[in-house]
Amino acid sequence: MHYRSKCCDSDHKAVELKNDGIFSRLIESYIREIFNSVSGGGSKGAINQLLKHYFDHLSEGLNVGYNSSSVFYDEDLALALKNDIALFSAFKESSFRKLLESFLTENNEVVPWSKFKKKALELNIEYNERYLKTEYHHTVATANNVEKWKSFVADSDLYPNLKYNAIHDSRTREKHRVLDGLILPINHPFWKDHMTPIDWGCRCDVEQTDEDPSDVIPDFEAKARFKNNAALSQKIFGEIVYKEVLNSNEIKDAEKMASKLIEDIS
Repeated sequence: MHYRSKCCDSDHKAVELKNDGIFSRLIESYIREIFNSVSGGGSKGAINQLLKHYFDHLSEGLNVGYNSSSVFYDEDLALALKNDIALFSAFKESSFRKLLESFLTENNEVVPWSKFKKKALELNIEYNERYLKTEYHHTVATANNVEKWKSFVADSDLYPNLKYNAIHDSRTREKHRVLDGLILPINHPFWKDHMTPIDWGCRCDVEQTDEDPSDVIPDFEAKARFKNNAALSQKIFGEIVYKEVLNSNEIKDAEKMASKLIEDIS
């Protein structure tokens, strides 16, 4: 659905899901819960568990890059980033569920369990293996750059400018390559929307420098979902792509689920 662009880095190593057997059983329960809902089944146990799984997994990515051992750790910022992860997780689960529900009927008739399960498990591979791994790596990279940005600010009297560095190899996207070597002051508005990563799997980096600023900014605009500087926005994700497939009521429901999740863990 949304990770079609070629990754600019090497193939990511698989992020092993903890207790994979337990997760497989959770998915089995989840898709059966969705299937049973067509006949009025009211349980939401597996739905809440999958939401919590997304949140826990991505929160681990946040903790890899930004945690209480960080020199510039800010507890309020960390909480805001976790709140954003909760919202992302709720939209992801709601989007997954909505797509599964679209598989329940064909020609106004409920499909057999075996057919529904087959399609559901195929979607699970996409959503909960491929996509979730990419989202985890993105969370780690973004969290790392929260710490980096705070160090930039602390040293800005010595190194007032930032330099964009792209990786030069066959996997680098041309749109990212055009930014290579760009130098701008740390307080330039460019960095509000273009702190790395600027796409899924982006390997580009930003470093601090006292070199003179560039005279020209290349013609480049990040995609809306990647216009972000997490240290400033207090968000891991820019626009949340899963939100795009939900209607207004579904969005409100997802937001309520995210709020309840945060309350439960507080």
